[in-house]
Amino acid sequence: MSDNASSLAYHRSVGSSTNSLSETGADPDYSSDFSPGMRVEIQQLHRPDDRAIWNESTPEKPTTDVEAGSYAQECALIVRREPHPITKQVALHSITVQSPLIKRVLDSTFEGFEGLNTQLKHLTFKAPFHPFYYRWHRFVKLREDEQDQTSKAHLDLLHSILSKEIMPHIETMSDMLENKVISFDCLWTIFAPGMEVYTKLDGQDRLMELTDNRYEANMSGEFFTLECRYIDCDSSSFGYVSSSVDITKFEGVKRLSDLDAFPSHLHADIGDLVDRLYARGEKLEQLNGFHHMSYSGFYTARSSRQIRKRHVENSRIIIDPHIFNIYGTPGPGLGSIESDSQMGSDEEELLVGTNNVIYGATSQAYQEYQNALGKHEKRRKEDLPGGSKALSPKQYLLCTSVVRGYCLAFKTWAEFYIENVYPIRWNENAFPRLVLPHGYKEIIRAFVQEQLSRDDKSDDIIYGKGLGFIMLLSGEPGVGKTLTAESVAEEMRQPLYSMSASELGETATEVEESLEQVLELTSRWNAILLLDECDMFLEARSTADIRRNRLVSVFLRQLEYYRGLMFLTSNRINDFDAAFESRIHLTVHYPPLDTPSRLHVWKTFVQMGDLESRLSHKDLEALAKIELNGRQIKNIIKTARLLSKQEKAPLAMEHVEMVLRVKKGSFL
Repeated sequence: MSDNASSLAYHRSVGSSTNSLSETGADPDYSSDFSPGMRVEIQQLHRPDDRAIWNESTPEKPTTDVEAGSYAQECALIVRREPHPITKQVALHSITVQSPLIKRVLDSTFEGFEGLNTQLKHLTFKAPFHPFYYRWHRFVKLREDEQDQTSKAHLDLLHSILSKEIMPHIETMSDMLENKVISFDCLWTIFAPGMEVYTKLDGQDRLMELTDNRYEANMSGEFFTLECRYIDCDSSSFGYVSSSVDITKFEGVKRLSDLDAFPSHLHADIGDLVDRLYARGEKLEQLNGFHHMSYSGFYTARSSRQIRKRHVENSRIIIDPHIFNIYGTPGPGLGSIESDSQMGSDEEELLVGTNNVIYGATSQAYQEYQNALGKHEKRRKEDLPGGSKALSPKQYLLCTSVVRGYCLAFKTWAEFYIENVYPIRWNENAFPRLVLPHGYKEIIRAFVQEQLSRDDKSDDIIYGKGLGFIMLLSGEPGVGKTLTAESVAEEMRQPLYSMSASELGETATEVEESLEQVLELTSRWNAILLLDECDMFLEARSTADIRRNRLVSVFLRQLEYYRGLMFLTSNRINDFDAAFESRIHLTVHYPPLDTPSRLHVWKTFVQMGDLESRLSHKDLEALAKIELNGRQIKNIIKTARLLSKQEKAPLAMEHVEMVLRVKKGSFL
């Protein structure tokens, strides 16, 4: 680490010589004229190196432990100097404040400054005196406003020493910020604890509150660490989460905008940034808890094995940070969050220039930031007269950019970018367009509505049993079994958890664990569960296949205590297990599509989409005579549309006939 950087390590509140100061090694014959710390004098101490004791003499003269003497303890300040380890020039090492009058003023100076306690008996500050640098303007103002002359004299002693140390740093910082650059050794001068810092994490604009900073080094080299915190949620509350940003060492000076992080108020477009982050934070507050939403864009899928990016378009997701922490990767622990202090406008105006030396040097930029934030604070007061929300406008800016939950399409726990989360646009035509024999839809709708609206009153002798509703949909492929469950979910505006029976696992243990989690999630989310292709569980058991018998037994036991709505689909059931008959509330058999049903399906798929069609009713009637199922009709229309789009022509009979000729051998 460089000479300057190495000297930047400091202790905000350290009694580095507490042993010698607390010892009663004073001269017993000494007659005290002052109480401890009340003598308006400075005890100057020196030492030749860090192994020697502190003395008021130069190294050539005999030394004694002056620091422990009664006279030294009467002095308002003890100032220590020693040769610099590299330059060998005598430099200021530390200052111990003993004066209670100075401590009283410092208590106001460092109000809200983390990691510093001004009530310590031996309050020691080490060079280069970071706390005083960050609050220098405030200390100077309090000194100037001090009315008590004795206190003023004590403060003058401290000011006379510190001003020579602090002012050069302030002048250097001001010069660099005026030119919008900074050097690595001076990074500490623009990052004050308590200020907001701008950075980009995972491509997202972020503001975080700085809590500490320090220079560090490892095998890769030197770097400057910013210890920060931001706001996150866990479904029930909000709290602070710790994070850090590292700035790698660089030579010369670097533009502020090129740094990995810089003070937020120095952002080039601070007004737009505040507006976007405020909107995102407000949205997070609304999304905290359980929500069924739509999502488009990249998200981060998280599991115990890997973390990877995925992309979806208009996919359904569940936002539920609490359940994410249980079944997914546990989220960060939340620290307590305090409400913003309600200070008066006069006091706030005072602190703009005095509470933070960086704000004082960049007052115009800071004022623009305050104006942008103040606009939202004013609107909040107008919208919520006498009301309150969990977070303040300023805390909105510190909110995380992601919410945690579950992707229903890929069945993965994930972190979703808040800005890509939208309300669901429900398909109101899905259920009406469903092609089923007369009366089927009315029966299914009635059962589903009753189950979703019922309370948890068991209709079984044993408590906890019989709270769910299980519907079996059986029939050939492509007759609308899966579509029925999907359409019902759209009609009822409920989440649909769709999975194949094969996804549950192969062994009894795997099936039990998977099914238990799936049933728990769907019950919590009041979701409709679609278990597709579950023939292996429904067929009758035999004594010859013990392994399959275990699977069926596990499946039956889990269904017994299920509390939600479940659709089971089966393409064929040769021998239905008797144990399932008592557990299935409604069985719906789907006959093969007849000609009128196929005509309805052809019309439905032709009318979907924005592409023009020249298919006449006569064409569709001719196509309906071909024995196809619904899925095959959908695939033919989809392929024919691709042909028409390639030719830049409306969908016509020749496009459909071409697809039929290509596919003829597979289904005719």
